[in-house]
Amino acid sequence: MASASPAELLSKARSVHDKRPFRAAVLFTLIHYLCLIAMLTSLVIVLLDPARAPVTPLIASAAAALVSWVIAFIRRRSARCPLCKGSPLFDSGAAKHSKAYRLRPLNYGTTAVLGILFVNRFRCMYCGTPYDLLKRSSSQRHPR
Repeated sequence: MASASPAELLSKARSVHDKRPFRAAVLFTLIHYLCLIAMLTSLVIVLLDPARAPVTPLIASAAAALVSWVIAFIRRRSARCPLCKGSPLFDSGAAKHSKAYRLRPLNYGTTAVLGILFVNRFRCMYCGTPYDLLKRSSSQRHPR
């Protein structure tokens, strides 16, 4: 099998015309992760000292984690790749593109969410197209 040239590996990032679904999905996923951290912290506190620690924060954080998971799930499914119309923030059982990447303990969708959160870029796991959320669309760059 022939190796890929550097020009093939470094493709130019495309712009996303409607960034709102991606921003909302990342926001609600971040809220969900924070609720999970609060729930795990409350669980550790209750397990270390069950006599003095109240259980109310544990129940509240578990309920918040459940509600935030449902909202984040819906938002991640609704963010669609402009090219292939797949959902790049939600990892399904579909075949992945050869250029798709992930951070090893995480799945492809979570890697895309973290990419958007920290560098405003992601690569669609289904079509392999890189996207840059900071890049303006060509109609905005070159007005007529």
